[in-house]
Amino acid sequence: MIDVKEAPKGADPNDSENQNQEVSQTTKPQPVADEDRPLPKRYRDRFPHGVNWGNVVWMAAMHAGAVAAFWFITWQAVVLFFVLHWVTACLGVTLGYHRLLTHGSLIVAKPLKYFFTVCGVLSAEGSPLFWVATHRKHHVRSDMDGDPHSPRDGFWWSHFLWFEPRQPREELEALYKRWAPDLYKEPIHRFFDRFFIMFPVVLGILLFVVGQVWFQAGWSFLFWGLCARMVACYHSTWLVNSATHVWGYRNYPTPDNSRNNWWVALLSYGEGWHNNHHAYQRLARHGHRWWELDITYMVIWVLKKLRLAKNVQDTLPSAA
Repeated sequence: MIDVKEAPKGADPNDSENQNQEVSQTTKPQPVADEDRPLPKRYRDRFPHGVNWGNVVWMAAMHAGAVAAFWFITWQAVVLFFVLHWVTACLGVTLGYHRLLTHGSLIVAKPLKYFFTVCGVLSAEGSPLFWVATHRKHHVRSDMDGDPHSPRDGFWWSHFLWFEPRQPREELEALYKRWAPDLYKEPIHRFFDRFFIMFPVVLGILLFVVGQVWFQAGWSFLFWGLCARMVACYHSTWLVNSATHVWGYRNYPTPDNSRNNWWVALLSYGEGWHNNHHAYQRLARHGHRWWELDITYMVIWVLKKLRLAKNVQDTLPSAA
């Protein structure tokens, strides 16, 4: 059994001798004054520019399609659901968006980096720029004024309502330049930010065509491979923002309310060990005790053994 130590008081838990300082500086920017403002108490006051109706319609359509999937069950489509869920949620979001792009927990060659990025784009959880910038801001302002999605502002706000307000383009550009300058300087990420929604749309069309031509099950492939799979990906990620700041246990006395939650970890390929992650943000390994299963780290471990990943930050704090 691994003896997990508490993070030293007054010490920055992200500091370690083998961290890349350039990445560390881009993942831990200091907040500026206007990001300290508390959210208005009334929900309607949290939408100063109105509702992002495109977002609302998309989410409603995906949830409706996920319900419809149960009337269009084929075994091929269900298998497709699990395969694409792993590709988009594990490889794309938890490995690509989170541990690779946001925290620099490992380094891979550019073709592999962009492969993981596309997998994340196919999850339709936002562009890489939006996801990374928002998450870095969350770590700096966690459970304080300025946190984009803290349950202290309401459980459902932290779960999904936080991204429903419309954000003017100039606000998004400022967010990206402040919190994800390393990605913003890459044209490919600015391209993804503008056109990311086209990727899942094209995937949905392909799923319908392939399912219809080969298996006479176009709707089954569309509903299971796109809608149901996306809804499962959405809520597994959203639960990390909401549930793991409410329920669970703590290995480390972090200043926020992060928790380790076993059932969220199972649903999110290891992201539910959230208190561990908030204590040591750049670690590629989120499970710090022997029984804290982290499927995403298993994938990273395989990449490391195959020499497809280097500078993997996986030394547990007890070994320091």
